[in-house]
Amino acid sequence: MKYRIQLNTDSQLFTVSDKNNTNVSANGKTISEAVNKLQNN
Repeated sequence: MKYRIQLNTDSQLFTVSDKNNTNVSANGKTISEAVNKLQNN
């Protein structure tokens, strides 16, 4: 799975989304945390 990563500078949260399906995403304080959450969905 390839990811698209965004950082919300207001909340300091990373959003990781599936590059092929932007409806699948997860947030985390770190990129690793967000990727783990996405993979466990």
